[in-house]
Amino acid sequence: MSKPTSHVSFTEVSLQGKTLTPEQLAFFNDNGYLILPGFLNEQEVEAIASLRDSAVARATEKGGSFFDGTTHYDMEKLKSDPTGKTLGLRKIQGVFQAESTYRDIFSQARVLDVIEDLIGPNIYYHSSKLMCKPGDGGRRKPWHQDFAYWSTMNPKQVTMWVAIDAATLENGCIQVIPGSHKRGLIEHSHLEDFQIDEGGIGQEKIVYAEMKPGDALIFSVLTLHASDPNLSPNSRLGAIIDYDCEPVSAENNQYGSTTPLRGGVAQVQ
Repeated sequence: MSKPTSHVSFTEVSLQGKTLTPEQLAFFNDNGYLILPGFLNEQEVEAIASLRDSAVARATEKGGSFFDGTTHYDMEKLKSDPTGKTLGLRKIQGVFQAESTYRDIFSQARVLDVIEDLIGPNIYYHSSKLMCKPGDGGRRKPWHQDFAYWSTMNPKQVTMWVAIDAATLENGCIQVIPGSHKRGLIEHSHLEDFQIDEGGIGQEKIVYAEMKPGDALIFSVLTLHASDPNLSPNSRLGAIIDYDCEPVSAENNQYGSTTPLRGGVAQVQ
């Protein structure tokens, strides 16, 4: 695997958590990820799942993928329908901005309490996706670090990935490499996707994050992760949101917000 190409490194979090235990925080420091079983309740999971249904209904009416403001509702034709007429959700890019249900769930106090334990008292929205791998063909995501997409920003960020459908080996659950966040930013290239050179992955320790609906996986934006294609008949829907500790700057405004979800100071643009 390529050596780190940047000075960027992971800053360890304090072990004095508001919500997370010292053991959980130590695990995150060492491994770069943490799984919280049953993090969202059944009603919250159902509310997020309903966003998929409403997006598909709107896309069917419009005849395909569409934008709502800056939010992209990205659809694909389901391979399970030989006529090619049935649409399925691939992702909603920027779902936090467009869907109040999503925004309410991921900005509530008990969610932000956990994020504060990991990045500190100043919390800003950075980016979000509702991501689906449809059954029988949802695509693979190669090995990458989220930070590679916005590497000029502060690396003290975390990604929260919540299972809305069950995430299993068969339908392409997230895979992580423990401790990889400590390597700093690794060189990425546009190959199959925007990814690292995967030549050394076979020698890595890989954790398969199988999760039930409502379970949350939180990881550093420097943690290497990937997912296999969905070869099962069951969809894999995941709710994703990235949190930052600093407001977006004028030079880096593709992602992020100037308005804090907690703490901080709203920036004048």
